[in-house]
Amino acid sequence: MNITGIIAEYNPFHNGHAYQLARARALTGADYIIVVMSGDYVQRGTPAILEKHLRARLALENGADLVLELPVRYSTASAMDFSSGAVYILDALNAVTHLCFGSESGDLDLLATAAEILEQEPEEYRTTLQPFLKQGASYPAARQKAFETCLTSRRSDLPDGLLKSPNNILAIEYLRALLRLKSPIQPVTVTRTSDNYHSGILEHTYASATAVR
Repeated sequence: MNITGIIAEYNPFHNGHAYQLARARALTGADYIIVVMSGDYVQRGTPAILEKHLRARLALENGADLVLELPVRYSTASAMDFSSGAVYILDALNAVTHLCFGSESGDLDLLATAAEILEQEPEEYRTTLQPFLKQGASYPAARQKAFETCLTSRRSDLPDGLLKSPNNILAIEYLRALLRLKSPIQPVTVTRTSDNYHSGILEHTYASATAVR
């Protein structure tokens, strides 16, 4: 039996979310889809525009089989903690076989390589970090440069803005969480069809949540 997990806010639920649910079921052959969803407060620390029970009902009406609430300590946290809390819930069920998430990249191998570098901090990464620090860069800036250098050495086709795109960032954090847990859950990514998570273009078939809000 295949059971696919999805991590979401659905703030609000829109066509792109329905598309992801349908694609997740098709790509993984899911018998059931479990959504871990933020409650009444979402990742940016603001109240959701629709209350959680209504958003859960919309998810169930559009392909989800079960909706679980992500506790507020995770739903309002950083991308890393948001992802860690949600992935932990899915892993702890001991039933989920796949985790499906959106990404601007759509390149699961590239995202997985990025996650491995950030989570494992290999020798190549650590030795690259020190020169940037000695040049006076702040630790976050040096860490970013070291990461990009290390990733480029492994993948010469590194696209621009990989680490600046919000869904790519979340995707990498989901993958890091799976690594930390040594989870058997298999990741699957769906390429975002809208132009950008923060796009304000409402006319797009799969308009972003930002545009809908």
